[in-house]
Amino acid sequence: MAHNKHVIDGINKDLTERTRDDYLELTRDWEDPYGMPSVAVHDDVYVVRDDNMVGSKARFADLLVQNTKEDTLVYVQPRFGLAGPSILEVAKRYNKKVVLFMPSSKKISKHQAVCIERGAPPKFHRIAAMPNLNNIAKKWAEENGAAFIPLGLKHYLVTACAIRVVENLREKYGDPSNVWCAISTGVLSRSLQIGWHKSNHHAVAVARNLKAGELGQSSIKSDPLAFTSSEKKNNLPPFPTVPNYDAKVWKYIPKNRLSENHWMWNVGKEPTLNDPTIYDRIDSYRNWGEIR
Repeated sequence: MAHNKHVIDGINKDLTERTRDDYLELTRDWEDPYGMPSVAVHDDVYVVRDDNMVGSKARFADLLVQNTKEDTLVYVQPRFGLAGPSILEVAKRYNKKVVLFMPSSKKISKHQAVCIERGAPPKFHRIAAMPNLNNIAKKWAEENGAAFIPLGLKHYLVTACAIRVVENLREKYGDPSNVWCAISTGVLSRSLQIGWHKSNHHAVAVARNLKAGELGQSSIKSDPLAFTSSEKKNNLPPFPTVPNYDAKVWKYIPKNRLSENHWMWNVGKEPTLNDPTIYDRIDSYRNWGEIR
């Protein structure tokens, strides 16, 4: 599916709900469990290197999980994405269980296999579109006394933590002139726009078309590769990343122009699967069960 038909309305929907000061107040007493993000310079581009940990969402979801009273978290894990591994990381920190709903396919993806290996019971469903599976997962959570987490971790506490992390970076480095990131649901991009509110923002769409209020005031470039396709080797950045996600941003950023002060946010790296036999043991295509 092409992802080049975006709604460009200049509206950051997260700012229609709360102000920047509101988000910062929510995290006034919150401490990032991972400390200050690592920042490295590659080809005169400043890169936030959250590939040094599970992923940025493991930072941003901390306050949400910390304040969730339910014992079980429910999320829809697509075939690609680090949200599942990140939620599992945070859940472990607060002794929570995680149930992941996943779209059925003839073979599970690596990211889904990693989640299963790390302890998440999978619930597979054959669906026509991801919103259908989100509705199924949300209903299951309501019926089983669990907490449903929306796709992309779209929650005001997640946004608040992301803005606080940016504020910590601002205090050390100041405001970048240009900020780059990959965009799908837009949670990260909108948070960066609120945090670095004096910067020019650039988003590279890699997965889907942006809907009303999702893009904010960022510029947008639509990468021509399908979401399932990895970036070409000669375009890969000189640091670990997810090849079909953040890797696609690197080729668009002007290099060796230190005076232009370009920053990129790298949300993580390709996770490691230790037990490849999971591919053979899990049959996601069967209607009546998840395990062969």
